[in-house]
Amino acid sequence: MKKTLLDTTLIAALTLLLSACGGKSAAHDDTLNLVQGSDPTTVDVNDVRNANEFDVLNATQEGLFRITSKNGHDGLQLAQAKSYTVSKDGLTYTFKLRDAKWSDGKAVTAQQFVDSIIRELTPKNAFAYASMAYDIEGAEAFNTGKGTAAGVGAKALDAHTLQLTLANKTPYFLKKLASVVFYPVRLDLINKAGGTKAWKTDWQDQASNGAYTITSWKKNGKMVLTKNPKFWNAKKVSFKTVTITTTAKDATVLSLLQSGQLDFVKASGAQAADFDKLSSSAKVVKSTQASGNTSFLAFNQHNGGLSKLMTNAKIRQALSLAINREAYNKAVANGQSKAVYSFVPASISVGTSNYHDYAGDLLKPALEKYNTDAKLRALFAAGLKELGQSTDLAKVKLTYLTMAGDEDTSSFLAQTYKKALGITVKAVVAPDSASFIAARNGNKYDLLTNGWNGDYDDPSTFLNLWVSTGGFQQFFGGYDDPAYDKLYATLAPVSDTQSRLAIYKRLETLLLTKDYGVAPLISAQNRYYIAKDIKGIQTPTFGPDLDYVYASRK
Repeated sequence: MKKTLLDTTLIAALTLLLSACGGKSAAHDDTLNLVQGSDPTTVDVNDVRNANEFDVLNATQEGLFRITSKNGHDGLQLAQAKSYTVSKDGLTYTFKLRDAKWSDGKAVTAQQFVDSIIRELTPKNAFAYASMAYDIEGAEAFNTGKGTAAGVGAKALDAHTLQLTLANKTPYFLKKLASVVFYPVRLDLINKAGGTKAWKTDWQDQASNGAYTITSWKKNGKMVLTKNPKFWNAKKVSFKTVTITTTAKDATVLSLLQSGQLDFVKASGAQAADFDKLSSSAKVVKSTQASGNTSFLAFNQHNGGLSKLMTNAKIRQALSLAINREAYNKAVANGQSKAVYSFVPASISVGTSNYHDYAGDLLKPALEKYNTDAKLRALFAAGLKELGQSTDLAKVKLTYLTMAGDEDTSSFLAQTYKKALGITVKAVVAPDSASFIAARNGNKYDLLTNGWNGDYDDPSTFLNLWVSTGGFQQFFGGYDDPAYDKLYATLAPVSDTQSRLAIYKRLETLLLTKDYGVAPLISAQNRYYIAKDIKGIQTPTFGPDLDYVYASRK
């Protein structure tokens, strides 16, 4: 999603992706300055994971489609594809490509799209988003070692004709194709640079088929993007330069906004409350939009965590139900987000039906049943008994893994669990993102918070995270239930809306109210503060957070 897993920050639902316009100068009209909280960890389209990576790659590379946004509703715009057809059985998609070029002058070809899909699926690459391509015939078999690359239904019929054949009719397939992970790749450049591992951040050896190219990048400093004259639609790109400064200091952003030097700010949570104080300024226009995001508490189910308790469903249930989500929203997000009782956000649809209207708030019945501290403590103690542990709650000590800046969450969880359950939760604060990732991957935690931004408008972009063979559940606690996997597999041949709605609800119910595999907390409600002289900024609900390729000054 969007989605996306944020390895570099714990409070993923509250992350800022901010755009700033620099001081007035001769180049002012031609430059857009952006601010982001951390550097991208990769500029490899197949290895993308984090929101800031999606935004940069959305500007420097381009796929078959581009996501557009109007009044909070996403749409698809033809990009590298100039047209497409779908067979009567809904299984074969044929795309005619534009006569486009890369920044080094080489042609963009259909084979490069095929190369991207095959590379995404190649088992040894272990790309987290590989399952995004599973709708394509033979894709899952190849990725799981049961098939071959030749069996994947991705073919270049000629230099400008791409054909994709699906295993089953998939109503939302075109929405997926706008994702960065399906952008074309240049195997000649990847191999020349030393292969996949070297390609991750080797931006100097890359070529762009998008509106911009990366022309300089100083880590923890600044990235500069320059307009790509070879881009097929370069004449519609107004900004000649985009400067992306890396800073996690909200005070700096607020100061720029106060001084009228920002073009665009996207904020959620507590930060939005600060920006709201300035929304009456004549320099900015404020708008709001529901996000495609859910922030959640993850339990270490890989090995039970440091406490060895997280493998028990009753203990996870007590930990989930003990949280007052309205109070959490107020404490952590200053009341600016929305407390949620389901994992799939309210912005998601299935066809023309809103999924949340159908499924409802799945956690509320359990919250009403376990509505006292005494009931919650009895539930936790029952879980301890099942594990053969002492039921003395005062002896229970859990570890919450976090990073600096997450003090509000740490404090809230510690106080909540001490009062409701009588247990102790200690925060372990990693000094940097690399240390956090190492501790997480080493299972040196019981609890952590994270978030997910949907990649496209369908519940599957949230529910496929929890399939045990997927690429992301390993980062979110390692939930693994064969019954969930089996039920998710039944979706493949189902295309009618009502049947899909029913299966999605069964999946989410199993995840949240039987297995208690994850505890949803809040969904960000985005606020946008846009300078009055800026037009054309796109803010998709799914995919990249921000699209400024065709933005300009009035």
